[in-house]
Amino acid sequence: MKHIIVFAIAVCLLAGFAIAGTASAQDHAARATVPFNFNVGDKWVPAGTYIITSDTTYPEEIFIRSEDRKVVLLSLAHSDDRRSGAGKLVFTKYGDQYFLHEVLCSVCGMNIAFPGSKHEKLVRTRWEAGLLSPSDVYLALK
Repeated sequence: MKHIIVFAIAVCLLAGFAIAGTASAQDHAARATVPFNFNVGDKWVPAGTYIITSDTTYPEEIFIRSEDRKVVLLSLAHSDDRRSGAGKLVFTKYGDQYFLHEVLCSVCGMNIAFPGSKHEKLVRTRWEAGLLSPSDVYLALK
């Protein structure tokens, strides 16, 4: 009987830690509908609705998950000094290619920037060779 009580207490404690960890990650979550295909680092991502989360323990680890859970990415980012009252995603556009650069959301606790990828540098070099300049695209977070 004593073993069953100890086991039940251990299960309750583990469930409590799991719930606390989930609540912590949800505190740092943003939702956005992106109407175009885009790149995060060297990964191509289709248009859709995405939930972007970070963990308070490791805020540089960013999880990007599609609403239908078909796309899940883990990316590393670094803190961004820019502050934003209203949440937004910042993309750099080269022709018809978009690259996610920043998530600015003070309310979500995420003001982060993604480093440029090799693929983006190649696209930028080709784009600038045509004497054209990229443009920034801003999308509001929900």
